[in-house]
Amino acid sequence: MRRLLLPALALALLLLGGCATVPFMPLADKAPAVDQARPLYLMSVVLRNDHKPRWQPRVLNVILTKEDGRAKPEWFALRMDPKGVVKPVEEGGKTTYLVRFTGEQVPVGLRGFFAQGSAFPIHGYYFVPMHAEVPRFDRGVHYLGSAEAVVRERRDGEFRAGAVIPLIDQAIAGASTGTFDIVISDAYEHDVAMFRKAFPALERVEIESAVLAPWDRAKAQRYWDEN
Repeated sequence: MRRLLLPALALALLLLGGCATVPFMPLADKAPAVDQARPLYLMSVVLRNDHKPRWQPRVLNVILTKEDGRAKPEWFALRMDPKGVVKPVEEGGKTTYLVRFTGEQVPVGLRGFFAQGSAFPIHGYYFVPMHAEVPRFDRGVHYLGSAEAVVRERRDGEFRAGAVIPLIDQAIAGASTGTFDIVISDAYEHDVAMFRKAFPALERVEIESAVLAPWDRAKAQRYWDEN
């Protein structure tokens, strides 16, 4: 069972992604204003599968942990909504996912993203392991950067891009046979313009830059090895 716990959890939550039990991200509705009582975090995400190009992942959920004094952090998921999906203007371009979540004044960890790649009749499920600590703010809107995660062929011992089961589907889609390389960059001007266009409530709101530290592959690997 070792090294299967996190991918199995990822797959389970992915299957819940279309259910009403998983709430949408903030600003999914037509809210006229940003909730000023809690911090709001913004991040753009681009996924690409170079290992099995027919199966290009799309973000379904962002997975977060909340430190509220319990023995173990509380895990929770938020669902991507159509307003947060920016299709490429040119053919062959990249789809960008506009991720949003609140911090509720407690330490929050960005564990990763659950994603699905489909090419009939096979569906692959992926977990993008961010394992990033989110800067803590009491309020305001904060830009965390742009994450680009690319699936490549997995080498011996590297964490997998997704669960092993179901065996055939996950292997064909490159989830169990691939791994992720992730780069976090600062694309503030470009991304803030996209967020404001997609979500009018952000148009007149100050958005502060709080870009996450570079992605730590060793940390993601340790989590995989220990779970």
